[in-house]
Amino acid sequence: MDRGSHPARDLDPVARVRPILDGPARNVLGGCGLAVVLAAFLVMALGSAHHKSVTVDEFGHLPSGLYTLAAGDVRHATLNPPLINVLSALPVLWLDLDRELAPPQASDDVFSFWSSGYHFLERHRADYLRIYQVARVVPVLLVTALGVLLFVWARQLAPESPNLAGLLAAGLVVLSPNVIAHARIVGTDTGTAYFIAAALFSFRAMLVRPAVSSAVVCGVVLGLALLSKFYALLLYPALLVTMVVWYLVGPRERPRFSLLLGCYAGAVAVSMVVLNAGYLFAEFARPLSSLSLSSPRLGFWQTSLVGSIPLPLPGAFVRAVDGQLVEVGSGLRSFLMGESFQGGRWDYYLLLLGIKTPLVLFSTTAFAIAGVFLPAHLARLPRREVALLLTYPVLLFSTLSLAGDRQLGARALLSAVPLVQLWVAVMWVGVWPKRFRLVATGVALLLLFAVSARAYPDYLSYFNPLIGGSEQGYRYASDANVDIGQDLVKLSRYLEQANVETVQLLYFGSVDPALYGIDYTVPSEYRLEPGLLAISVSLYRMSYEVYDHGTLRRMGPVDVSSLGPRVASIGDSIHVYRMGVAPPGEVLMPQQPDPGDVIDE
Repeated sequence: MDRGSHPARDLDPVARVRPILDGPARNVLGGCGLAVVLAAFLVMALGSAHHKSVTVDEFGHLPSGLYTLAAGDVRHATLNPPLINVLSALPVLWLDLDRELAPPQASDDVFSFWSSGYHFLERHRADYLRIYQVARVVPVLLVTALGVLLFVWARQLAPESPNLAGLLAAGLVVLSPNVIAHARIVGTDTGTAYFIAAALFSFRAMLVRPAVSSAVVCGVVLGLALLSKFYALLLYPALLVTMVVWYLVGPRERPRFSLLLGCYAGAVAVSMVVLNAGYLFAEFARPLSSLSLSSPRLGFWQTSLVGSIPLPLPGAFVRAVDGQLVEVGSGLRSFLMGESFQGGRWDYYLLLLGIKTPLVLFSTTAFAIAGVFLPAHLARLPRREVALLLTYPVLLFSTLSLAGDRQLGARALLSAVPLVQLWVAVMWVGVWPKRFRLVATGVALLLLFAVSARAYPDYLSYFNPLIGGSEQGYRYASDANVDIGQDLVKLSRYLEQANVETVQLLYFGSVDPALYGIDYTVPSEYRLEPGLLAISVSLYRMSYEVYDHGTLRRMGPVDVSSLGPRVASIGDSIHVYRMGVAPPGEVLMPQQPDPGDVIDE
């Protein structure tokens, strides 16, 4: 027998492959695997973007960024911090547009977010669709960068199976239909997920090697996260808790707590400088008493002794927080599991995740949780790393579930998803015996890819089989969980194939359907004419100002009980009915708006 042979290894195909996976070519193979995962994401995200119309919030996000760039006035960044919208607007500046980007007059009114959107729509009709297709590339690229970050981070946390952990961490995020749904939309959710993950990654580097340089880097990235979305404010307490845990359960040879605390304070100070720089240092250090605010929560502090203290925050940032608090505290009616209710509910996000999460992600999470109960010598993730990954998600989930008067939908949790899935990926490779890890990880990624490929291009309206799939989603949830006006493109194609020239349309969205070649009429006072009627499913549950050839008309909630069976479902977000000849004057949708359902944007 040849001295270099080994009978047992020769009969075990996994043993024969392992030297390749663990040898010098390991990094190359990992990079190739990551490239395949990201390529699959890019195909699905960019491809689906061409099938989807401009959504309700997207309508205002892009003009906010463009006008901030064009005017150099951060007052155009109204309801949200400016970073993600400005980044999305950058490629638009390179387009040869029909008209110049002349912004409207800037205003301290945070709700000018919507009027700016209509101004932009009317001024740039000729280029409108092209502009948004170009801008949508930016959030897709940010999610791609997030996938790379998760791959690198997981490799550090799972040195025994770095490639598998990295590929799974990236894949569980970028291949999820719920992530893809918002990755191809101009908005703040997925971009914020990247910057929050980057902030925690840089904070970990600071904890490992506390120094002035690492504190500065951490502070810069933390400031960028604050410029992305207000949820990033939760990072301050989350990082403080993580730092304490990191010190208490860390190795014996660890930095002094005073050094860690000093680095944390330095990072916070740098983040404040970056935040103010992002707002061009406009209205820096103004007290609350000098600002025009509307929310009861900030109003309380405004009239107290705190109200006279200069804040190290931009005035526009404070006003935008105030505007968000006004919306969250509006107590609008929500809809979940077939039930309408007022304000918030503690189990809303738990139930929503139960019907929106792909079943394969339930399985991977279950295996990760099982890993917590393995013997200590099999543990793959130290407690300090768990605290780093899960403190922010727990804090965000608790805040949204317990402190809100309005349910914002599954997208509100997106900034926590990468951190949770990173933990799941590292625990997953630790649970499986070495000989099964490659197969188990490959199967998990392929199953998730199959779910998203099957859902293509209708990711926003995705629901798992527990409730009967996406076709039944409108019966269980509403608004941002299923329909935010994304399916005018598919409706236009349906009408063309059906050879229908005009449709009666009740559309939950902000853009003009005529931009997509749809000749439409909005039924007057719910009186219907013979022909096709298309209804956005969100209008089954709420009232909204429908765009009607340049004017806004309050419509909904719509009662369809007398309309008979629908003839088509467009992207699972628009239902189509065929109207026969009705008796003169008959009102087929008599339901009147409930004041609690009215959306005041």
